[in-house]
Amino acid sequence: MKKILLTTTILLAGLMAYAAEHPMDMMFKTWIGTSIKSAIKEWGDPSDIDYKRGQREYKWITTGTRFIPGTMFEERTMCERKLIVDVKGKIVYGTFTGNGCPFTKESVKRWNNPDFDYMQDMINSDNY
Repeated sequence: MKKILLTTTILLAGLMAYAAEHPMDMMFKTWIGTSIKSAIKEWGDPSDIDYKRGQREYKWITTGTRFIPGTMFEERTMCERKLIVDVKGKIVYGTFTGNGCPFTKESVKRWNNPDFDYMQDMINSDNY
């Protein structure tokens, strides 16, 4: 019985961790509905701009290296941030990919929208 309870607890903890929102996704939410000009002002010029189906995709690519723990080797890292913008120039979605993207709330702060109203977002959310 104890094994079943322990297994169930571990499984539930894993599912909760999987369902938790990634800090990068939370960062993108701070930009939804704002002008792409604001993001460019904060992040600098994009690495690339693609035009698809009436929308524009702005990409920022960050590269670097990091040491592999327990070895003397290092690996190359890359993080691609993409903002999807409608025909009016408003950000509608954000996504990321790569092994060099931040994974903590603290490390992703540099990319948050500085004009985002966190208090108003908390009031409007279901979590309040």
